[in-house]
Amino acid sequence: MAEGGFWTRVTRIFKSRSASNDGPDIEEVGARLDEAYRTQSKLLAQVRRGVADVATSRKRVEIQLASLRREIAAADDEAKASVARGDDAGARRALERQVALEKAAGELDDRHVQLRSEEEQLISSAASIERQIEDFRVRKDTLAARYSAAQARNEIHGATAGIGATAGEVGRVMADAERHTRELEATADAVDELMNEGILARPGESQDEALLRRFDEALGSVDAEPRAVEGDGHGPHQISQ
Repeated sequence: MAEGGFWTRVTRIFKSRSASNDGPDIEEVGARLDEAYRTQSKLLAQVRRGVADVATSRKRVEIQLASLRREIAAADDEAKASVARGDDAGARRALERQVALEKAAGELDDRHVQLRSEEEQLISSAASIERQIEDFRVRKDTLAARYSAAQARNEIHGATAGIGATAGEVGRVMADAERHTRELEATADAVDELMNEGILARPGESQDEALLRRFDEALGSVDAEPRAVEGDGHGPHQISQ
């Protein structure tokens, strides 16, 4: 089990290195991260525009509410004045108008509460997105630096492995060259020896001249040897002429 786990880890390491070597380069990774950052920034801008639109709608509702409240107050004053004059019909019309205005004001007030809630939610979302974008920017810069460092390490490891493999091949080539050199040197020494012995002709020398030179050298070696001493081995002896 332990051996299997070991080889599994080794396989994973080589797969990881292979995947890393086949992966995108640092420029491509940086471009992807920058594009993601721009996309999130656009989303944040959209949310901020949404906040501005909702805030504008809320302001309009507030203006309409203020206008309705003024109209409601005016209708109430008119109803009271009509009652004071004894104008029951006028008072009834003023009260009916006041009721309609109060109903519209109630609906606008509900809308105002809804817009206020939407605005607060959008503001909270914008703040959250802004924090996420800032966190992403920091992570993006950190990841780009880590990716660059990891890529450099893999390149160094690959170069080191390549140097090791090349060194073995270079060693074999040098050994072959050295063996071939020794063979050439041995061949050259043998040729020199054969040429010196007259078996092979020297450069510019014919084969007959080589044989004659060998014969002359052989005679010279014989003449150089001491001459045999004549005598019976007991008395005075004399060198033969």
